[in-house]
Parts: sequence; C-alpha cells; structure tokens
Amino acid sequence: TPFDLDETGKIDLGAIYDRPDPRRYYQTLYDLDYQIPALAEANFRTVIKARRQSREQSQVTLLDVGSSYGVNAAILNYKVSLPDLFRLYAQKSSGDLSRSELVMRDRKLFSEMRLDRETKVVGLDVAGEALDYAAEIGIINAGLATNLELVPPTVEDKELLAETDIVISTGAIGYVGAPTFSRILDCAERSPWFALFALRMFPISDITTMLRSHGYVVYRQRGRTYRQRRFAGPDERQEVLARLAALSIDPTGLEADGWYHAEFYFACRQGEGAPLPVDGLSPLRT
Repeated sequence: TPFDLDETGKIDLGAIYDRPDPRRYYQTLYDLDYQIPALAEANFRTVIKARRQSREQSQVTLLDVGSSYGVNAAILNYKVSLPDLFRLYAQKSSGDLSRSELVMRDRKLFSEMRLDRETKVVGLDVAGEALDYAAEIGIINAGLATNLELVPPTVEDKELLAETDIVISTGAIGYVGAPTFSRILDCAERSPWFALFALRMFPISDITTMLRSHGYVVYRQRGRTYRQRRFAGPDERQEVLARLAALSIDPTGLEADGWYHAEFYFACRQGEGAPLPVDGLSPLRT
C-alpha cells in the first residue's frame, strides 16, 4: 500500500494505528520488517529488574508512551514474541473473525499466556481505539488517550500517572516531546526512571533539557543502535537521509542500508545511587 510522508518525514501510518482491532497494524508492520519491540525487550527487562531491586519492591508500573495496541506489554508480560504477534494477526489466522470473535479469542489466549503478574502497564496514546482493544483483551491494565503534547492531564489521568515507576517508549519520540514527558513528571509520585528509544533522525535535546531541570541525569548507550523497521520506499529513504545530513549524522552502515535506527536512553534522579542497569550507558553531555 502506498503511503504519503507525514510532517516527521516518515510515511503516514495513522490509518493503521487507530482501528477497532490490530490486524491491519500487525500485517502492515510485518511487511515493513518492524523489529524494535523485540530488540528493546532485553533492555526493558533489565531496567524493570533493576528498579525492583533498587526500590525493594515487587510490583512495578510501566507507562508505555505510544503504546498503540500494547505490543510492548504483550512481549514483556506474556509468553509471546513479536513474530508470534505477527502470526496471530495474519490474514490466514484471523481474517475470517469478526471483531467480537477476535476479542474473545485474544482474551482467552492472553489469559493463558500471562507470565509476569507484578508488572502493570498503562498505555499512553492518542489512538483511543487501539488502547480500548488492548485494555479489553487484558494486555494493558489501563489506557490514557489524552494528547499531553497539547493539553494537561485530566483528574483520572493524574491518578494513573501518579503510580508510574518506569516510562518506556519504542517509537513515540518525534511525535511527542518535552511537553508530554514534563506533564508525566508533574503527576508522578515515585520519581520514575525513563527507558526510551529514539530514532537518530529526531533530536531529543528538548527532552533531556527538561529532564535535567527536574533533577535527572540522562544516559545514552554508546556503540549500539537498534533497527526499528526498513524504509517503505525511496521517498522515505531520501527524506530520512536528508534529515540526518542536516544534523551532521553519518548514516553509513545504518540508515544508508535502508533501515531506521534508534538509540537507547536511560534517565534517573541525580544522586539516586542505583547501578546503571544497561551496559554501555554513559552520561549525555549535550
């Protein structure tokens, strides 16, 4: 399917992100070799374990920024992988089911595959239908559809955000920035950690500046990038390479080979004293 480019330079996938069920979402992203939730899993698990040890708590609440249909929650809390999800929602596996039949199937399947009952996940996304589906089948505990880039959280939102232990994201940065993360921090009562993946084409200086203003130290994982997905076509590739050139970022061996690449960032309160959870982290100076 041809797609137009959106304001970020990426193809506009808005039509697949907010539908009554996730079939087109997974089928489209499979065609684009979408990978980052699978590659991010190890880092997220390490950060969750470190948070539990540092705070001497068993239950942890994740806020997944840009959660869509709950793919990160599914991978982290259930006996399911990203390839499993692609197969589950493929045309041959689910094409003949009505939405109600799909909900019944998924609710039963995921209830039987639960591995981690101590990690609660709140999804944050403007795609309300995607959040509704993920909550309806039980992948996420709750969904928050307020656009925090534009408006403050509601009273109900604040109650959900207050419990946040770790803020995660695999693809939202570039669409959300400092306003969203600042509003999350204003509501959070537990000094949450941040475990964020950001595409190299999107500067994050506004986010890091905001975090430092709240007393955080920001770290970047050196010497490692993570494939998000391959480019949909030559127009998208050309736009991404142009944006990287404007930022003086060398795409050789990475985006030049046809893939989006993300970097991993971690942030915690200055002076917290907890060991850094992921290898290769060093303070981000600028």
